[in-house]
Amino acid sequence: MEPKAYLNLILLGKKRAGKSVSGNTILGREAFISRRRSGSVTPDNTVESGTVDGFPVNVYDTPGICDPELSEDEIQQKIENVLQRCESGHCVFLLVIKADSFTEEERKTVEKIEKLLGEERLNKTWILFTRGDELEEDNLTIQEFLDRNNGLKTLVEKYDQRYHVFNNKKKTAASDQARLLLVNILQRSLGLSGECFKRSYRPKFLVTNCGGKLYLSYVKVYYKLLQIIY
Repeated sequence: MEPKAYLNLILLGKKRAGKSVSGNTILGREAFISRRRSGSVTPDNTVESGTVDGFPVNVYDTPGICDPELSEDEIQQKIENVLQRCESGHCVFLLVIKADSFTEEERKTVEKIEKLLGEERLNKTWILFTRGDELEEDNLTIQEFLDRNNGLKTLVEKYDQRYHVFNNKKKTAASDQARLLLVNILQRSLGLSGECFKRSYRPKFLVTNCGGKLYLSYVKVYYKLLQIIY
């Protein structure tokens, strides 16, 4: 399959925000090392390929911003290498943030990432909240959580409500979480919808609503769409 047929998902965020485990949720397997410890889990760029319900993706795990084990210049160079590596393809950037208090360090992390990406890439950036399990334990929806956290609410508004929540502990629902993230990305960041394909592509890729859940329907030539949607 041609490299451009893949959708590149680049995970960015501070150390221990949940980038690696989110990559595992997307791919539906233990592709990246993920564990709680004081040191950095991902000291270098790592890429793994797979599919989300049959749709091909490359997932890039990057070193944590503000990681004391790496200099700021080293982190910046590693992330710039990822940007250059996948720039010729179709990229979406996932800014991984814990669904928790938005500290000054996290605010500075976001600012550094935004500076690295630049305005054009920010239009293809989504906020991926982790620790959805804790929201469930507190019986909170993500909207209720944001209403209680002005800093994150303002950030979400800045990104035009492009956000998603992962419960990375719910392994049995990992495929559903990844599928819904992909549907949202295809519809909002890449401008794809069922009606769009019915009119323009007859259809090669179709987003449908079945039983209250979004599902993806495919045909064998679906990946060719990625050659014409940009």
